[in-house]
Amino acid sequence: MNVLKNLALAVLIAILITYSLGYAASDLLDIRLQLDSDFVEPITSLILLVIVGVVLVMIGFAVALSVVAAIGFTIFAILGALVFAGLSSIWPILLGAIIIIWLLKDKKSNDSYS
Repeated sequence: MNVLKNLALAVLIAILITYSLGYAASDLLDIRLQLDSDFVEPITSLILLVIVGVVLVMIGFAVALSVVAAIGFTIFAILGALVFAGLSSIWPILLGAIIIIWLLKDKKSNDSYS
């Protein structure tokens, strides 16, 4: 539950920072959003820009996760190939060692005393 609270708090802080910086940038730089030759209200334009920013962040997060997942899968595949190649080259030695251990192990006898 603590993770969700921290996530919600982080999202609210990000929205607040984006809103305040966007408002300051639109005031200082006189940025206006225009649709069909009409200017959009500043609050609506900021909301639209925040939505576009959130979508871009989500796309970046998905790309970063897919890159990390691809790297992880590649490392896993390489390690699996090395293990498979190692076992395929030494399986006769392992089989011989198992047979020798099986033949030379101490046999426990069940002596029953009456």
